[in-house]
Amino acid sequence: MKDIADEIFSNEHRLTTRKRAASLLRDICEQHERVTLLPDGTAQDLGSILLAVDEAEDWMVLDMPVPALDLQALLAMQPLMGVVRYGGVYVGFQTEALQAISWRGSPALRSRFPQHVYFLQRRHYFRVPVGAGDVGTVSLLRLGEPLVEGTCHDLSAGGMRLLAQPRAGEFPLREGELLAGVEFSLKGTDLRVPGRVQHVDEAVRRADGSMMLPVGVEFTQKSPAFESFVARYVQERDRAMLAGR
Repeated sequence: MKDIADEIFSNEHRLTTRKRAASLLRDICEQHERVTLLPDGTAQDLGSILLAVDEAEDWMVLDMPVPALDLQALLAMQPLMGVVRYGGVYVGFQTEALQAISWRGSPALRSRFPQHVYFLQRRHYFRVPVGAGDVGTVSLLRLGEPLVEGTCHDLSAGGMRLLAQPRAGEFPLREGELLAGVEFSLKGTDLRVPGRVQHVDEAVRRADGSMMLPVGVEFTQKSPAFESFVARYVQERDRAMLAGR
């Protein structure tokens, strides 16, 4: 979450009304979304859940963060920045921890209602694991080399990660290699877009004994129609996973 935190806490992403901020935080509370807390002065991420929000009384309650820290040390790490992935966007807030309390029989942390709440819209570039049967065989069309085929693992409007089938004797895929095309079908629609190899990891052996090569691919020169189509799938898939479907 550190990279998201570095981006989200800026004036351009700040919600302009306290009412909107309170409504958003209450929704996060009701959905029991996981909150990542980033205490000032430490690189450690702490996991929590927003338990209650009362903007009129200027407080909210967070589940006691894990891994547990010494309370005095935690209270000294002010302010606390929180980042939540909610409904396909990132929400950030900055609060001040006040005291440890018991909330419905469990340890919790009472903190101030955030002065500012931030909202970062990045739907199109979420990377989601693809659904079974949603994406057909992926073909990486190389320049002057035989194509490489593989299976898509996850997808965003900006690229995909796949498990490719290495072939003996061919010039190996390499980071930065330009691809004449990345071909695949998505929900029955055939797609093709130029690409670039972002990374190639060490080959892994699957349960059936076959070797697969994890490859990250960036889509380049995307048409608006291509980007919109893939982004719509990513959003729908993200909502379905959040709903547990």
